[in-house]
Formats: sequence, structure tokens, C-alpha cells
Amino acid sequence: MKASISFPELQNLLLEKASTPLSFGFVNDKTISVTYPLNLGFIKKDVTADLTIVDMDGSDLLVHVDAGRGTETLLNTALGILWNKLPEGMIEKRPDSHLLVHLGQIEQVKSVFDAIRVDDIHVLGGGLEVEGGLK
Repeated sequence: MKASISFPELQNLLLEKASTPLSFGFVNDKTISVTYPLNLGFIKKDVTADLTIVDMDGSDLLVHVDAGRGTETLLNTALGILWNKLPEGMIEKRPDSHLLVHLGQIEQVKSVFDAIRVDDIHVLGGGLEVEGGLK
């Protein structure tokens, strides 16, 4: 079984749930480019990072973040911005620029993971595709 979500759908979902205006782009079958418009008043700049899917274990998604030399600073800033907008414990910062995202912390997504086993996630030109089967 395959299911997909387009980048615009994902962007709208994140804007609605976390009030975070992110945009996404295709890099390769395991990597998406994520852009956030940073506005600190005197600094307005688009900040971009590549998120590479490393592993999926149940509803936990391990990703590697690469934003060049500023990766750690970007991670700390992004997590600071998102901390109060996401369910507590949803994102864990791991060593070597890795994040563990507990997707099961999102109520709507948890019900999907309760019924479906996720085998793989692919990045497509216009979104994400999940492969799996019924439990």
C-alpha cells in the first residue's frame, strides 16, 4: 500500500498546526530541502536545510539535518522556535545533527500508525510517499 502527501499539503498542515511557514523541495529520493523565512526585524533571510531520512522505526522518524557550517546553530534556533508549537517530546535532538521525530505524538498521525505498518518513506518531486501495509 502506498500513500502520499504533496509538499503544499504538508506546508499547509504545518502552518495550521504549528503556525510555521515552511516550504519544501525535492533533493533526492531520501532528502528534502526545507526553507524557513527568518525574520528577526533587522534580519530577513530565508534559511534552508536539507533533511535526509535515515530510518523509520514504528512512528519514529530519524532524520539528518544539513545546513552547512551553521547546522548546529540552525537546529538550536529552529527547535527554540518550534518548542512551544509542537507536542511536548515530539522532537529529540540527537548527536551529529540528527533529529528523532516522534510522529505518533500527532493525534491524527497516531491513528494511522495504529493501523498501518510503515516500511519506507520516499521523497518524490512534489511530495512524500509512504509505503507500508495493514497491521
